[in-house]
Order: sequence, then C-alpha cells, then structure tokens
Amino acid sequence: MLPTRGDLIEHLSNKMTNQDIAKIYGITFQKIIQLIKKHNLNPNELRKINKYTVYLHLLNNEIIYVGSGVWYRCRRYTNRRNSEHKQLMKDGKIEYKFVGEFDREEDARSYEKELIKKYKKLGQAKFNKI
Repeated sequence: MLPTRGDLIEHLSNKMTNQDIAKIYGITFQKIIQLIKKHNLNPNELRKINKYTVYLHLLNNEIIYVGSGVWYRCRRYTNRRNSEHKQLMKDGKIEYKFVGEFDREEDARSYEKELIKKYKKLGQAKFNKI
C-alpha cells in the first residue's frame, strides 16, 4: 500500500526522512520522492527546514535524550557519543518527538537546556550531560 497525499503531508510535517517513510510502507525512498513530486508537495516547506528544533528521544515512553538542531538531526545516529544510545538508534528502538521550533538557534539551545534540567530531575535524559 502506498501513502496517500495526506499521509505524505503528515509524515513530512513530522519531519520524517524519505527513508523513514519508505520503511513504513515497505517501498524504496525513491518511490517516496516520486510520490512527493506526483502530489506536488514541497518537502522543505512541510518539514520547516529553516527552523531550529528541540526534540526528545524516547525508549519505552521514557525520555532518554533531549536535543536540538536542524530538522534531520534527531534521526542521525552517526554523531552520537554514547555507544548505547547510538546502537538503540541504529536498531530503530528510539521514538522521536518534536517539542519546539524556533527561528533562532540560541532560543532552541536555551529551551533544550531547560528541558534537560527538568528531565534530569525526574531521573530521565540519561544520555544527556549537564
């Protein structure tokens, strides 16, 4: 089954990569690109690529990491320092949740620090350093 136009809009608005979308439907990322073009969608606009995001990594509904950066950073495991965190991401066990979008990087970083403190107090965000 292929994603509908509405499905694509939702996935792209959730800042999913073409590879992530393709995996859900068991098709190639090239097919996702074709469908995006067919439905005349602008993935950059839907993903709001010019915004800085703050995101959470969750494992079994527990927040294990708070991060910030450009839209695709939350799914990148190659730049993770902690090997356990990196492996969980590689294995596809991490759930991603965007919790903020900002025009300025400084604002995103400030909110990220706020959330790290909050979740550390709750015994979560174990992969974040203070």
